[in-house]
Amino acid sequence: MTTGKVTTDHDTIQRWIERRGGKPARVKSTSDREGGGLLRVDFPDRGGEDRLETISWDSFFETFDERKLAFLYQDETADGHESRFSKFVERDTAAAHGKNEADRGHGAKAQRGGGGPKKAPKPHAKA
Repeated sequence: MTTGKVTTDHDTIQRWIERRGGKPARVKSTSDREGGGLLRVDFPDRGGEDRLETISWDSFFETFDERKLAFLYQDETADGHESRFSKFVERDTAAAHGKNEADRGHGAKAQRGGGGPKKAPKPHAKA
């Protein structure tokens, strides 16, 4: 089964992106005077150079934390190959879907479908 993970840990995020040849980036047309903008991961072989601008890790994580984002990612595809799937989600959304347990105090891990086995509800007693 393929699992997805969610984290807010800066080291985990940076390591995952760099191992796949990615760089921190933002969509050019969305930056403001203070930086910010829509965060993206720029993979060199995916195109998009005209839409994305590479930014520093400090700027990336400043925006990441200010916007209270979490990083949803996948380590491997269903067939066992390295995955590049990732997406930025709101931390509250990740937590609301049960995708938030401690990851070195900063983040969470999640498994698609909500994790482990669920207990069947107890039937109501008839009066």
